[in-house]
Amino acid sequence: MARITVRFYTTLKEKVGKGKVELEAKNVADALEELREQFGTKFTDQLYEPSGKIKDYYILLLSGRSVDRKEIKKTTLKEGDILHIFPPIAGG
Repeated sequence: MARITVRFYTTLKEKVGKGKVELEAKNVADALEELREQFGTKFTDQLYEPSGKIKDYYILLLSGRSVDRKEIKKTTLKEGDILHIFPPIAGG
């Protein structure tokens, strides 16, 4: 288990009421499950399709590198990693 920081942005930050949290997890899938437990539907309704799949337009970065959604169980975490979760961004 590694202690990591998860950072939220824009609408996701507003929904969960925090810009960042710290948690312990082995891999990205475990980290996302911990977030589901902590924030419930405020988090899951934003990030996941009803089927349980992560919405295509969300971007996951782990310490600056893109996370392959198909590999979240295999993407291990190390102490001090930062998982960034970016919701869709629009503007004009």
